[in-house]
Amino acid sequence: MVYADYEYYKEKYFGTLPEDSFNSLVLKASREIDKNVNTKLTETKINNLPKEAQDSLKYTACALIDLISKKQESDNKKLSSYSIDGVSKTFKTISSQEYTSTIKETIKCLPEELIRYL
Repeated sequence: MVYADYEYYKEKYFGTLPEDSFNSLVLKASREIDKNVNTKLTETKINNLPKEAQDSLKYTACALIDLISKKQESDNKKLSSYSIDGVSKTFKTISSQEYTSTIKETIKCLPEELIRYL
C-alpha cells in the first residue's frame, strides 16, 4: 500500500518531482514508513485515523519521497567538484549517515497513533 498520491504531493505538499519520478519512489517511501510503525497499516486502519493523522501520514510519505530522490541524485554524481579557469563548482552530496539521520527525523512526523509504542 502507498501512503500518498501524486495529487496530494503536488497540491498540498507542493512537491516538484515529475509524476513518473514520484511513482517510482512512492513505494520505497511507503516501505520506509512500514518499517517504522508499530502496526500493519491497512486501508481500514488509515481511514479510521483522524483527518490530521491521515494528512501527517501523507506528508511524511512525501517528505521521504523527496529525501530518497535527493539521495539518489547525490549517489549518481560521480564528480563532487570541478574548477575551470578559476571558476569552481562543488556539488552537495548526502552521506549515508546524514541520510539515515534525516529519515529518522522525518519518521518523527508520523502520527502519534502509529508510533506511540516504538
